[in-house]
Amino acid sequence: MDLEQLDVVVQKVYHACMNNPSCEIIGLRSNSQLQSQSIVADFADGSFDARNPVGIHRVERLALTYTSNSEFFWEVRALRNGFPVTIHQNHVLEGEPRSLCLYIEPWLSIERSWTPELFVQRIFWWLRETAEETIHGDDQPLEQLFFSSPYNVVLPENYFDDGEAKQKNISFSSVEREGMKTKTLIGRYTDSDSVSTPFYVPIPVVLDPVENAPIEEYPHTLGMLQSLLEHRGKGIVDPLKKAILGLVTDAGIEFQLNRKEFVLLLLGVPRIRNGVVERLETQGFIVDSEIGALGESLSVLLKAPDQNKWYRDALSSTTSDDWKSLSLFPVNVKCYPSRKEVRQYSGLRPADQGPNGVIAGVGALGGLLAKIWNRECWGKWSYIDDDIVQAHNIVRHIASHHCIGHPKAVVVDSIVNDIHQEAGENTSNHFVGSVISDDPKILGKLDDVEIVIDATTTLHVPRVISRKDNFPRTVSVFITPSGMSSVMLLEDKDRNMRCSSLEAQYYRAILNSEWGGSHLSGHVGRQWVGAGCREITVEISDELIHLHSAMLSRQIRRSSSLSMARICVWDYQDDFGGIVPHDVSVFPSHSACIGDWEVHWDDGFLSDAKQFRLANLPNETGGLLFGIIDQKDRTITLVKACSAPENSESTPTSFERGAYNSTDILDDCHNRTAGIVSYVGEWHSHPRGCAALPSKDDVGQLGFLTASLQTEGMPALMIIVADSSVGLYLDSYGVVLEAK
Repeated sequence: MDLEQLDVVVQKVYHACMNNPSCEIIGLRSNSQLQSQSIVADFADGSFDARNPVGIHRVERLALTYTSNSEFFWEVRALRNGFPVTIHQNHVLEGEPRSLCLYIEPWLSIERSWTPELFVQRIFWWLRETAEETIHGDDQPLEQLFFSSPYNVVLPENYFDDGEAKQKNISFSSVEREGMKTKTLIGRYTDSDSVSTPFYVPIPVVLDPVENAPIEEYPHTLGMLQSLLEHRGKGIVDPLKKAILGLVTDAGIEFQLNRKEFVLLLLGVPRIRNGVVERLETQGFIVDSEIGALGESLSVLLKAPDQNKWYRDALSSTTSDDWKSLSLFPVNVKCYPSRKEVRQYSGLRPADQGPNGVIAGVGALGGLLAKIWNRECWGKWSYIDDDIVQAHNIVRHIASHHCIGHPKAVVVDSIVNDIHQEAGENTSNHFVGSVISDDPKILGKLDDVEIVIDATTTLHVPRVISRKDNFPRTVSVFITPSGMSSVMLLEDKDRNMRCSSLEAQYYRAILNSEWGGSHLSGHVGRQWVGAGCREITVEISDELIHLHSAMLSRQIRRSSSLSMARICVWDYQDDFGGIVPHDVSVFPSHSACIGDWEVHWDDGFLSDAKQFRLANLPNETGGLLFGIIDQKDRTITLVKACSAPENSESTPTSFERGAYNSTDILDDCHNRTAGIVSYVGEWHSHPRGCAALPSKDDVGQLGFLTASLQTEGMPALMIIVADSSVGLYLDSYGVVLEAK
């Protein structure tokens, strides 16, 4: 054919070959049936050893074929008879020339940077690298023994490794839709003897380990496959006969005429690199024969005259080699990834199985954490929640509208258990109740786990958990009302620093930091979803729930392996889409009982008060005390000791706190902490050489504070900071503690 009759892009490749001195055009071809056009040319390269062990010649005749209606527009075929089977070749039908696999990316990606000149250079690269046995990179997965195809088979997890599992029945379901080029068969273990439609008989064979190259000739028939396997000391015929006989009872077997039947040959090929088994590769073939006819050709079944029924040929009265000519269709076979492989694909350390834990509160945040970790196969989780899925929950929850009215714990357990195809039976891991209840089942579960993820987004749950010594390590996580920040309060492994103390230290960071000014404020709004005054929900987009859930799930996973406690805040910057992290220092906590109240503080709180004292010596100083009052638990958790206002009167023997310029300091505390932290009393220092004992004036001040706050039923605390001691006084009670 004339050059002008070729497609424009083929003409460009033609000229690229003509302009390359190592190419010689032999001729042009076209195929109207396939709508293809080909350039036949000799490619000459003297840069590699002519006696290379692969068998690539220095001059190879190739056909460069362009087919505009194919998945990959260009294909290169080796026209020489005897061109070797090598790695990086595409599957071809029996008797067809070898097809070189030049690219690993799809054409839609390649065409963006493809040029005729680079195409010609790529062909030379393939020939040279193949001849020198360097075409396969060390970081590239080992080449498959056989070639890929448009058929996919997914076997249950570890099908070839689990000898017991292979004895179970396998049922296959077919996924095939119009317009799809790939047909997928999904296999699942079943305890029943019921058969699936279509009907597949799997025949597994595990070969001895093989290296990367060379690869074998593609077996186009059952006889070729048997011959190939015999060279490896294996065979397919005997297992095939045994499997077919296993289908037949003494009453015979009748195969339905309207049911598609296949025999699926499954090969497990251990692939080794440098003497180490890298993975177990799976390959498969479908035998082009009905099962009854295949049994006849193998001389194990006899067909009843004038019936669609077969019986065992116990005497093997006939022998035939007809089975050798039965055609094979290649299928890509993969086992469903194991939990270890899932973690590896997810970018996790495969050996990091994660903890045995509980997620308490599986609303929008807790449900998404459960979904992420189950998809990554990190951890073994149980779910505790006493709430049901309401209609408005569907806006942000992983549940669908079908789940309305069902317990959240049940819904989440069901959804996440359906993510992966489990080798074993799924067990119930949900509890409808509260994580702080006395339910024996919940208490029993908490005794068995290593960590509790508190995603209840409540104030009382982490505080109750903090007072329970028999609880496992707890991490409290929540998203702020605006949806712009997320918080993680992680106890240390030994639970010396519990969530209640971490909460106070978190609030101190809010009060002392620039980012704390709007951290808990600025929520979009709230909506009433029912007639009751408590039936409200905040306005937060599902986008922000996903963003913070992803951040928290990753940070919890990474931090849970550490023994230390952590307080972490992540602020989302909506204007430019960035995340600003804040890692808050964590200090050991302490407590003391004063009267019928229990006072808690941490070294960070006390350090601030000491620094104020040192900065003002030899004079005394003091200021307001901010803390968290819990009337139910009768606890005062100290958050912050404020510095003295400028108009205070301070001498080496006395201190009289002046008035703050306005109520801004109290309003700021209230706004920054959403009203959680409030005024709890006063503190002041004593000069050098004086103990932390109250003077007559101090006693008078404490009485005044007590009387003032009693009108609201609030306790009044006074703290005295001295050289080496700290005094805490409440009403008529007090305690002096050594201060290091």
